[in-house]
Amino acid sequence: MNSQVVSEVGFLDKLFHKQKPQTPPHETELIESIHQVIAILENADSESAEEIVEKILPFTQNEQLAWQLYCLIPSACCRLIVGDVTYSNELVTIYPDGSQKTALLSNNQNFKLIQNVLVDKLSRDTDKTKIQRLLFQSAEFNAINQALHNGSALEDLLTGPLVMLAPEK
Repeated sequence: MNSQVVSEVGFLDKLFHKQKPQTPPHETELIESIHQVIAILENADSESAEEIVEKILPFTQNEQLAWQLYCLIPSACCRLIVGDVTYSNELVTIYPDGSQKTALLSNNQNFKLIQNVLVDKLSRDTDKTKIQRLLFQSAEFNAINQALHNGSALEDLLTGPLVMLAPEK
């Protein structure tokens, strides 16, 4: 009888013990890449976009993903830190042949994952220099900063679509 009680308690422990959902392996790899790219962006000084993407490429093994992370991480950081602005939900990707593709950021799984990683990181790491380096690489942040210097009120600002240059289709 005792072994039956122990067995039932073990089952109940498993039933009521809340386990964290397992992260799919591809998502785990992407999260690791996001952390690596954040570190690269935090330490970027005066490199060009192309030079920074070259540093990102070994962690993504995919040029399109490298450009996407280069664009989306600073934007997500800006949106998390400068919250009083009305941001566009559109992401316009421009390809080398001049064609464009418009999508919603709210449907972009990589952007959602980036936001989650940044929320976690920003809650633990408050190094202002690192955060500034991330922010200064955001076109949205630079436009917001310029508007504020020109006398606009933060809550009156709204952004246009986020534009990302893609290396190929």
